[in-house]
Amino acid sequence: MMKVLEINVDDVGLGGVYALVTSVIRHTPRGLKLDLAGIAQFENPDNVRALNALGTDVYYIGTEGGLLSRPAAYYRNTLRLLQSGGYDCAHIHGDLAYLLLIFAKAARRAGVKKIILHSHAAGIDGRLRRVKGALHALTRRALKRCATDFVACSDKAARWMYPNLDAESVVRINNGVDLSRFAFDPKTRERLRGELGLTDAFVVGHVGRFAWQKNHEYLLRAFAAIRGRVPNARLLLVGEGPLFDATRAMAGELGLLDGVIFYGASYDVGGLMQAMDLFLLPSRFEGLPVVGVEAQAAGLPVIFSDAVTRQAKLTDGAWFLPTDAGSTDRWARQAQAVAGAQTDRRQGLEAVKRAGFAIQDTVEAFLALYGISGAGPDKGGDGA
Repeated sequence: MMKVLEINVDDVGLGGVYALVTSVIRHTPRGLKLDLAGIAQFENPDNVRALNALGTDVYYIGTEGGLLSRPAAYYRNTLRLLQSGGYDCAHIHGDLAYLLLIFAKAARRAGVKKIILHSHAAGIDGRLRRVKGALHALTRRALKRCATDFVACSDKAARWMYPNLDAESVVRINNGVDLSRFAFDPKTRERLRGELGLTDAFVVGHVGRFAWQKNHEYLLRAFAAIRGRVPNARLLLVGEGPLFDATRAMAGELGLLDGVIFYGASYDVGGLMQAMDLFLLPSRFEGLPVVGVEAQAAGLPVIFSDAVTRQAKLTDGAWFLPTDAGSTDRWARQAQAVAGAQTDRRQGLEAVKRAGFAIQDTVEAFLALYGISGAGPDKGGDGA
C-alpha cells in the first residue's frame, strides 16, 4: 500500500483546501492511503471519525507554544511523524512559502523520496500580514531546492509561490468538485427557500470564512447597493470565522439586518446553493476559489472581484468587477441584470465538467503526481 501524508490540512472553517483534499480522499482507489496532518486542531470530532472510516488517519503537528517557538515545533512534529509513519510521499499544501519550506525540510530530513509543494492562494490572510509577507518573500525562492514536484491551482497561485521556476516546471491541478453534490435540483431549491423564508426573494449568496481575505465589508456594501435596485433581494451568508461578529455589527450599522441571513457553517453547501439566485465573491485574493467552481456547477451566475484569476471563469455567467468604493453600483447593476434574466441552471454542471473541474479529473491528477496510473474503484461513502 502506498502512503501519502497530506500536510497542512484541517477542517477549520471547512475551507477550500479541506474540501478539495477530502473529496480526493473519498474518490481515491483502494490500496492508496492518504493521511492528514494539520497545524490546527480539527474543530469537529465527527470529521475525524468520518475520515477514519475512509481509512485516513488525522494527526496534529501544531503546538500550543508562542509565535516564536512554532516553526521549530512544526519542523520537529512533522519530522517525527514522517520518520515513524513510513510515508512514500509528502504532499504539502499552503499559501505561505515559509511554512512550505519548514515542512519540506522536515520531509527531506526524514528521507521521503517524493515531496510535493502545492500552492493554493495568491495573498495573505489573518493577523500579522506584513510580517508574514516579509517571511514569504524571503523564503519562496528557496523552495526550488527543497521539493521534487511543484503544483498550483492557477497561474496566479504559481507566480505567488514559485517566482524562480519556469511555468512549465509547475503542474496546474484544477480544484475539482464532486459534481453530483451540486447538480441543480428544483425540488431542493423550493424546499430550502421555503424553510429559509425566501420563497419570493432574489437570493444573493456567499460561502466563505468570515476573514479579511473574503472581504465581507465590501460584500455588505455591494448588497446595500443591490437592495436599492432589487428591493426583494436577500443575502444568505454561509460560514463562520473570526470576523463574524464584526460583520454582523456592520450589517446593523448599514440597516441590513432584516435582509441578511447569517446561516453559519454547513456541510450542505450544494443544497444551499440551490436556494440562491446569484453568488458573490468579492475576495481580496484567491488562488482559484473552490466555492466559485461549486457555484458555477450549481448553475449560479457569479460575480467575482477582479483580484480573482480569470481562470475561475468556467461558464458564460461569470463576471469580474473591481472592489473600490465607487464600484458598488456596478455590482448592483449586474445583479439587477441577473434578476431580470432567465437562467438555465442545468447548463452549469456540464460547463464545469467540460472545463476539467470534476473531482475525478483532480483525483487522476493527484494519482499521476503520486506515480499511480488508473483510478480503479473508489472508497465510496459521503466521507467528511
